[in-house]
Formats: sequence, structure tokens, C-alpha cells
Amino acid sequence: MAMTVAELISLLEECPQDAEVRLLTQPSWPFECSIGNVVDKTQADLEDGVDDTDEDGEPVMPEPEGVVYITEGEQLGYGSKRYFDR
Repeated sequence: MAMTVAELISLLEECPQDAEVRLLTQPSWPFECSIGNVVDKTQADLEDGVDDTDEDGEPVMPEPEGVVYITEGEQLGYGSKRYFDR
């Protein structure tokens, strides 16, 4: 199930404000990564003039509007599988 920005903010509000945020990826062999960036896809596409069509005007991998991406930064270490079950 997808998480909304409001749901993420609500979860983060319960955390210490000075805590470092890391991204934990790959449940079978977890990596801890820094956060690279937070990008509002719709706003970024508007600013960059991105058109999700090919040279014939056909849609290319259409994505839903209203998507925010949290990108992976650098790998900081290995994480624990137990966090994926919480």
C-alpha cells in the first residue's frame, strides 16, 4: 500500500527531531543509505519541462500525478532484516 506525505509526516513527528534519517532497502540483504533528495515529481517535471512522451508523442511509462520520490544517497552500512517486519 502506498504511503502519503501526510502519513509519513505523522510517523516522523513521533521521532526525535534531531535523529538522522536513513533509507533501509532490500529486505533480504538490508542496506542503510543516506537520503539523496526529496523530489515532487509533478513540480520537478513542470520546472524541467519534462514531457513523458516519445518522439511520436506516445506515452512512455506513465506515472501517477502527485508522486514524491525519496532518492537513495550513499550506502552507509548494513541494516537489520527485523525492521522490515515492524
